[in-house]
Amino acid sequence: MTATCTRVALGAALACALTFTAQAAEPRGAKDGAYNAAQIKRGAAIYATKCETCHGPKLTAGEAPPLAGAEFMANWSAYSVGDLFEKTRNTMPANDPKSLSNQEYADIIALILSANKFPAGDAELPAAPDRLKQIRFEAIR
Repeated sequence: MTATCTRVALGAALACALTFTAQAAEPRGAKDGAYNAAQIKRGAAIYATKCETCHGPKLTAGEAPPLAGAEFMANWSAYSVGDLFEKTRNTMPANDPKSLSNQEYADIIALILSANKFPAGDAELPAAPDRLKQIRFEAIR
């Protein structure tokens, strides 16, 4: 094997190892601390101005479906956090869908996870839909 081939092979192996390590460090389920406390605070501020009118101050009552509680969990427990993110981004606010940034939608999703008793962690919930698809939204037992 030539020196160039050896360097290319080693570089490819290192890239694979780094990718695997980065993926392994990401939460695989909402129970793994997929968001942090700062996101809850930001999400609450956005929710108060953009969502509360329809979903209620505690995310459980209003003219729109609840975002917390047994009914919400029954509807979403089989999906990924990415599915919830996409549904929210594509349909909310009802009077102006897709009007928030991906980060703002991620912050609202963090608030929803918190309201459904999923624990906070150290890292922020990513604002990238493809990464959110990797996080399962399983029910807490």
